[in-house]
Amino acid sequence: MSPPDTAPAVDVERFVRLTDVPLDEAYALLANPRTRRSLHVLSTCEPPLSVDELIRIVGRRDDADARAVRVSLVHTVLPKLETHDVLEYDRDGGTVRLERPVVAVDDPVPALESTERAGPNGSPT
Repeated sequence: MSPPDTAPAVDVERFVRLTDVPLDEAYALLANPRTRRSLHVLSTCEPPLSVDELIRIVGRRDDADARAVRVSLVHTVLPKLETHDVLEYDRDGGTVRLERPVVAVDDPVPALESTERAGPNGSPT
C-alpha cells in the first residue's frame, strides 16, 4: 500500500468568507484531512456528485479502504458540512451538491477525467 497523499491545503479565511462558517468552527471542520479532500473534490466537480463517486475519488486520494471512507463521509464529514450549510447532502438520493467552489482548486481531480459524467447540457463531459 502506498503512502496517502497529503490532504490539500485550504485557505481558511477564504472558506469562512464563502461559507459564513465562523472561524473557529471552520478550523475544526477543516482539521479533518478527509473533509479537506472532499471539499477539494466537490469544488472541482459540477454538482451534483454521487456519494459513491465522492467515496471512490476520496478513497483513491487518501489510499484508504472504501468502507472506511464511506463510513467517515456518510456519518461524519457530509452531515457536519450540511449542518454548517456548506453543501446539500441528499441521503435518499445519494448525492452531494456544492453550489460553488469553497476552496481554491489549483489542480483538477484527475480521477474525474476518466469517468463519464453528464455536463450541464446533459451530454457526457
